[in-house]
Amino acid sequence: MSAISKHLFTRNDLLETTICLSDIATLKNGYVFQSSKYNTLGKWRILTISNVSGERYINDKDCNCIINLPNDIQDHQVLKEGNILISLTGNVGRVSLCKDGDYLLNQRVGLLQLAKNVNQEFLYQILSSRRFENSMIACGQGAAQMNIGKEDVESYVLPYSSNVNNILLVAKILYSYDECIINEQRRLTLLTMQKQYLLTQMFI
Repeated sequence: MSAISKHLFTRNDLLETTICLSDIATLKNGYVFQSSKYNTLGKWRILTISNVSGERYINDKDCNCIINLPNDIQDHQVLKEGNILISLTGNVGRVSLCKDGDYLLNQRVGLLQLAKNVNQEFLYQILSSRRFENSMIACGQGAAQMNIGKEDVESYVLPYSSNVNNILLVAKILYSYDECIINEQRRLTLLTMQKQYLLTQMFI
């Protein structure tokens, strides 16, 4: 889909200007959880950089859990469905959306807190592009393990429009492609399972 998004993001008739990400969003950091508090029976699942894979939604496998929320945890560190998450260490610049559930924001995972009236889907599509990831990788060069920070993310310049209808149109088009991709991936998974079942039956 990168060719489609690249085409839309460079259309001056749709996105006639550019803005700095800091104009419409603020990067918030995660909580430093104590491993001694981890409990496999806990309902709260802690999202780390490994859960932000760059797919549309987080991969919530292999999460550490806790039973009770820390007393000093901040509101934004208790995640909500649709929150835009960014990996700040290692595979920097990967972006995924939080799913519905009891998830917590760990250190080195950034949460974008959007200004009022900012279209969440549009911003996600912009930041999930290869252009953003490459820009963050460039910012993180020069260390044994790549790291980016608040200034790196918030200084990113993105295409934008003062016409809300243009923003909605771009978001709608790219969201429809994401939906198709997800449905096809589910279909592929189902077909793979069916094939494995048939192969198993052949050798009984």
